[in-house]
Order: sequence, then C-alpha cells, then structure tokens
Amino acid sequence: MNNDNYKFILADDHKGNKVLTVIKGEFSSSLVSQAKIIDDSRFKNTAEQLKRIIDASSVKEKDGDKSCN
Repeated sequence: MNNDNYKFILADDHKGNKVLTVIKGEFSSSLVSQAKIIDDSRFKNTAEQLKRIIDASSVKEKDGDKSCN
C-alpha cells in the first residue's frame, strides 16, 4: 500500500509480536534510530484505532510471496 509520500509496513513474527509503521518521506536507518514511544494523551483515540487494526492484521506467506492480510 502506497499513498503519495507515505508507506505502510506491517511485521508479524507469528508469536504475538507485531509492528505497524507509517513512514512519511524516505525510510532510513537514521530515522529509525530516532524512533520513540508515543506517550501523549492527545494520541489516545488514534492509538485505540491502531490497536484494533494491528490486532486484526497479519502477514502471511502466499504462493512464495508475502502479503499483508
């Protein structure tokens, strides 16, 4: 899924651990190294919606290709 300058990435190790990432612009190791946990009460409603999305999403092997479901 790609929307203009946005990229959406989901990783799932099938052990209950997942990461959902939204990237605006260029993805780089420098950008990743600056990532922090969001602890802002203004983000609470959005966080609840994202929790429902990530709980319902998984990455599956499909015909030798990886697809997000």
